[in-house]
Amino acid sequence: MNKLKHILLSLLLLLIVQPVSAQQEQGIRFFKGTFEDALKEAQRQNKPLFVDFYATWCVPCKKMEKTVFTQPEVGAYFNERFISLQLDAEKPENVETAKKYKVEAFPTLGIIASDGKAISINAGFVQAAELIEFAKTALGEMKGFEQYWEDHRKSPQDLGIQQELLIQAPRFLTTQDGMDAEKWVVRVRKLYKSYLERKMADGSIINKKDYMIISSLGGNDESETQQMVEYINANLDKWISAVGESAAYYIIEKNDERMLNLVKDGNIKYKEYLEKIRTDYKKAYDVIKLKNTTPYQKSLDYYDALYAIYKDKNVSTYIERMKRYLDTLGEDANGSDYASAAQSLYYAAASKLRPEDHRQAIAWLEKAIPTETVIMSKVNYLVMAGDSYKELKDYAAARKYYNQAYAESLQLASMEQAQQMVQGAITYKLATLDLLEK
Repeated sequence: MNKLKHILLSLLLLLIVQPVSAQQEQGIRFFKGTFEDALKEAQRQNKPLFVDFYATWCVPCKKMEKTVFTQPEVGAYFNERFISLQLDAEKPENVETAKKYKVEAFPTLGIIASDGKAISINAGFVQAAELIEFAKTALGEMKGFEQYWEDHRKSPQDLGIQQELLIQAPRFLTTQDGMDAEKWVVRVRKLYKSYLERKMADGSIINKKDYMIISSLGGNDESETQQMVEYINANLDKWISAVGESAAYYIIEKNDERMLNLVKDGNIKYKEYLEKIRTDYKKAYDVIKLKNTTPYQKSLDYYDALYAIYKDKNVSTYIERMKRYLDTLGEDANGSDYASAAQSLYYAAASKLRPEDHRQAIAWLEKAIPTETVIMSKVNYLVMAGDSYKELKDYAAARKYYNQAYAESLQLASMEQAQQMVQGAITYKLATLDLLEK
């Protein structure tokens, strides 16, 4: 009887454990060890290395880890062909490796040969199908950029070849250095421009692949960008049907950029683009859902406030309008809204700020700092708050914010040059406080 119980118990444990083990085996099996150890294992098995360069604070990194790397088809593909490694790029022992492979954003995904040479590097979140396509291209299972370029030279009018070239161009350009990089950028820009002209002429540009090309390669030329905004807006229903509301947000983003640039130049022409929010671009802006105001009123309050400080250097009017803007937003206001309000105050009128203006800036920053996840931005906000406290002669509070900024900058280990510059500036500010306190 005891033996029977033991057998039944063993079977029950197997039933409990097996699903968990199966789930663990479905996705990518990541190597446990250092980059050097993983590279040696890649050499031993004669496989390339797949590296997920991540940061502990990176939300898209965590999303990929939970929703992409765990998918069965991803695991089946990568486990057979790669030694896979997850590397915290900001750990001191990994900083040089991250620098070598030009890791400047997270996540960054690298396909690296067993001799350590980068085959392909991709920055940013990708879905499972895109990840597999990225790997297949790197392994030569799918055509890569240079192969498509040879095809393009043979058939220069083939739009299908051009489309594949332009889709792969951003990833390819990240692997180029110096004169080679400059040469390829010129070639890609020329091809991109002619491609857009032909595809817009016959309307065949309205599809997901071409939208991806526009999003990744567009924006360098102002008139070209405005032309694309008008084209998408004129065909917005078709674009939304093809790619979703991101097409509307493209119009919003570019129109907002235009208004911001005009306002910073003190150019009243921003009013023309402001008016488009409730006329020409209304359908696009209608995708923004606000509880207490409208997209037009929100933009009116915001850009009118900015114009007051950039054009007229009128700090009082700016603060009055910006407070109204934030109050009207109510629960729709987020940390970046408060940070933007403080930043514009500093950038446009720092030397003209009165004590009460510094106190207002601090109040806005204190709402922005707790929710900020981008380290460089958080450091910037902390330093600005410290600067205002220094102007108010509250040196203890200034020191507290500078020290907190320095502590946050320790997370910038993978960006060594930027980290050194930031820490040098903060150290100087702390030294200045020592002199002021004597």
